[in-house]
Amino acid sequence: MTLIRSVSGIRGLVGEDLNPMRVAKFASIFGDFVESGKVIGGMDTRKSGGPFSEIFLSTLNYKGLETTFTGVVPTPTVLFLVRNMKYDGGFIITASHNPPEYNGIKLVSKQGRFLNHADYRMFMKLEEKPLKFKGIFKSNRYDSALYKKHIDAVLKLPFVNKPKIKKRKLKVVFDGGCGAGSIVIAELLEGLGVKLHTINTNTDGKFKRPLEPIPANLKMLEKEVRRVKADIGLATDGDGDRIAIVTPGRGCISEEYTLALSGLYALTKYNKKLIVINQSTSIMLELLGEKLGFKVVRTPVGEANVVDGILLSKAVIGGEGNGGVILPSVNLTRDALVACALLISMLAESKMDIDEIIDDYPKTYMEKRKYDVSSASVLERTEEHFKPFHLEKTDGLRVKFSDGFLHVRKSGTEPIIRIICEFKTKERTEEIIKQMEGIL
Repeated sequence: MTLIRSVSGIRGLVGEDLNPMRVAKFASIFGDFVESGKVIGGMDTRKSGGPFSEIFLSTLNYKGLETTFTGVVPTPTVLFLVRNMKYDGGFIITASHNPPEYNGIKLVSKQGRFLNHADYRMFMKLEEKPLKFKGIFKSNRYDSALYKKHIDAVLKLPFVNKPKIKKRKLKVVFDGGCGAGSIVIAELLEGLGVKLHTINTNTDGKFKRPLEPIPANLKMLEKEVRRVKADIGLATDGDGDRIAIVTPGRGCISEEYTLALSGLYALTKYNKKLIVINQSTSIMLELLGEKLGFKVVRTPVGEANVVDGILLSKAVIGGEGNGGVILPSVNLTRDALVACALLISMLAESKMDIDEIIDDYPKTYMEKRKYDVSSASVLERTEEHFKPFHLEKTDGLRVKFSDGFLHVRKSGTEPIIRIICEFKTKERTEEIIKQMEGIL
């Protein structure tokens, strides 16, 4: 894996693609981007996170910026603090769901969101033409308790009814993945009033499962949910911005259900009936929207694009089908704390259990594949093959059918091609995947 740079951040293999010199370089550019004021930072639990954070902080201080470091916190916590404590920027040393030998840098603008495309163009311009050295040196301070402000804000959401949650006596198992959300999300769940069991919540950089919260990686959580007879199991990724669900009857379900469940619940609590999702997200919400009378707006993949869509349409909620939920009243980013609060509140209000709730959702069949092939040639061949159908080319190639969709795009975080295919029947999904494998 070579160093990957995009609006999604910077990511690479530690010691090869990402090293101290490169971390200092990116910190220096970001210092010019912010230009003046104060910056807040955090990190996930990777062992390289501490040294890289110190380099990033020191470089910002050298560039004349005051810094605050929160230590190990979820990525959305840093964005929340930038927005609500009026910082001029933020950063997180994290490689999210990538393996422990990788690390990366996520950069936050003073609006409390990741850099958008205009910000990123400015960042690259400053790389070519740095600002003149000011000769003003600032210092850093550490504050490991600031994350509590994020928890408090989520607990104060109007739909969070702690007495009702406590009365429901919900038993929850949380799998922190030994990542940045291990302590903070567990503390939030306790604050919500559930009966909490935890696994994989050590933060010493010793990971007990792969960091991406997909079914293959959550066997321990499935086992624990069964053992304690829990109502639901929740799992997060390396930097605490995504949530996956394990149910007593189904085990680990598709991460697409996180946004479908929490999004539909949120729409019952707000007047504006509109949700923003990306082009790879499940059609479940569109099918529900046709039935229940709410609108679904799609954007290109990438959190920055979804946030742009939310702000433009003034949507009350949005997100991505990877378990990421964005509630703009709290945060302009995927926020696992928000997702947990929505899911627990939904269960507390419902007379049904989680498996019964899912029974009422549309039945669709999605396949997500990734291939190490040339993106340009694949897109050209795919377009030629499916040209009789409705084609969208704002983000790779999306083919829309009457009963589903196919999305082919270059990944923004890995050097691969992603193929997402979803239809109302398993046979139809398999048919289109087989056609795509022939094209590849």
